[in-house]
Amino acid sequence: MGDAFPYILVALVALLVIFLAVVFWYWKKGKKHIPDYRAFFYMGIVWLAIGLPLENYGFFAMGIVFTVVGLVNKDKWGKHKRWGQLSKEERNFKLALILGLLALVLITAVAFFLIS
Repeated sequence: MGDAFPYILVALVALLVIFLAVVFWYWKKGKKHIPDYRAFFYMGIVWLAIGLPLENYGFFAMGIVFTVVGLVNKDKWGKHKRWGQLSKEERNFKLALILGLLALVLITAVAFFLIS
């Protein structure tokens, strides 16, 4: 674990930078962000599924919290647009987000293989 710490720290810093960039991008546009409670529900289910077999009770507890928040606000889920129904700006943003996450996964995988 000692050798992996710098790579984990770099990945966490990269995630923080990406998160702050997205927050500032929305803040700059002046649009009020409405939380996607369906995403909270899905994220909670995934965290439950990861936390339970790994006996990571932090993930398990956060999974319960996200799942409950998503279910409590089920009336606010709304309808999701398909890719063809998105505006050009929304498509570009989602594509950039997907490519950024893919790059982060690849960087993490390369770091993992360099460590081992």
